[in-house]
Amino acid sequence: MILSTRLDKARFTDRAACLSILVAGLITSTAVFAQSDTDETKTADEDLYITVESGDTFSDIVTREMRSYDAWGEIARYNKLESPDNLQPGDVIVIPAAVLKLRNYATVTFTKGKATHHSTIKGTKGTLAKGDKIYPGDMIETDSDGFVNVSFNGGSSVNIQPDSTMKIDELECINREDACQIELRSEKGELGLDVQNEDFQKPTVFSIDSPYASAAVRGTRFDFDIDDGNALGVTEGTVEIAINGNRNEVEAGKGVLVAESGSIGDLIDLLSNPAFKLNDDFTRISEEDLINWDEVSSAAGYLLAFDENESMQSALTTVTETNLYTKPELPAGDFYISGRAFDANGLRGFTSKKLLRSVAIDEQVESPELEIVLDGTEMKITAAGSPADDIEVKIGNELLMLGSTEYILSQDTRQLKGGDTMTVEADPGMSWYLQSRKIVNEGTVSPYGLLYVFEKVGG
Repeated sequence: MILSTRLDKARFTDRAACLSILVAGLITSTAVFAQSDTDETKTADEDLYITVESGDTFSDIVTREMRSYDAWGEIARYNKLESPDNLQPGDVIVIPAAVLKLRNYATVTFTKGKATHHSTIKGTKGTLAKGDKIYPGDMIETDSDGFVNVSFNGGSSVNIQPDSTMKIDELECINREDACQIELRSEKGELGLDVQNEDFQKPTVFSIDSPYASAAVRGTRFDFDIDDGNALGVTEGTVEIAINGNRNEVEAGKGVLVAESGSIGDLIDLLSNPAFKLNDDFTRISEEDLINWDEVSSAAGYLLAFDENESMQSALTTVTETNLYTKPELPAGDFYISGRAFDANGLRGFTSKKLLRSVAIDEQVESPELEIVLDGTEMKITAAGSPADDIEVKIGNELLMLGSTEYILSQDTRQLKGGDTMTVEADPGMSWYLQSRKIVNEGTVSPYGLLYVFEKVGG
């Protein structure tokens, strides 16, 4: 039975800072591209001939064929066009092979912190910015605070973590009747891969080259760390890893370690995804809240990311935890939280993802009180206030003390109107903790009110 009851006022004054670290994934490898089993209509060294049709303009043709208008001057000079706007149906525009190669580029979709772009085409080194084009031969290098996401034609993307390098060795993602082929190289750090195949008739061929091992992929998600050997974990699809002539296929749910000596270890089961203790739809998170989750067996720690987009390609905040909770610092708005456990080898497990809403606290709004009646296995909760008030009630059976503040864990969040009563099943053999706050609007809440504690005494 529940034998004692007390009331407390918790003011939640501590503001723990989030530790900034990497999350997405890792990468590196070495592999030879698979050859196409069908004849191509043209080779990479052939010029492209376009017959002008009714309604075509020079800018339309260049933008359509080159994915941008940047090379218009060179194409106009090659075709000796003094007046490019005076094209007629039946005219032929030639795009030379050297210019065609400029269509093969990746695009920087997100950057944070300091990152450097080593450009082969321009022969320059400069600060990387969102929207920059990354061509074959180019390299991106991130500093200790740098984070970059690069997307390729066809939907594939790479997350480049701090203190990492990524070079595009080969890129052929133009002819959608064939496969998009991407070959990367990384000498240090961590990359996260999401290999997709949008609109191409054949599976994307993605390979990575590192000082230690090789990995070749056809449509998958995987993590690969290159520091002091390789740690490869596959969460979707299949990856072939090769070194010194030895090859091993790693399927989804498995990981493998590659030593600096070149030996490939046995397959290792990846860890399961952490179960967040959040509502199914979304959970409001303020400065007075923690996010917690169930322990994953054999986990050495947990990697968390917060992003406005479900793709998690431009993580606003990344943290690592050895605890089973985190205290995020987020601006107001809707965010996705992504969580993964990692083992003692550094292999990342499967991912959990939930939607949450970061809200502000209006200290001027009075916190609502609750009337709670225990009746056997039922807990009847009535919220003070008017019928127009929206009240959020947090219920849990674990309490965590951080500094001078108590937080409810293992929570279930319910919502009711002021003056209304709801009934919750309450195991009489457990302790129960409750708090409530008023929902002012979609982005604002009151502070939490009284902390109601119903503790089980004895065994």
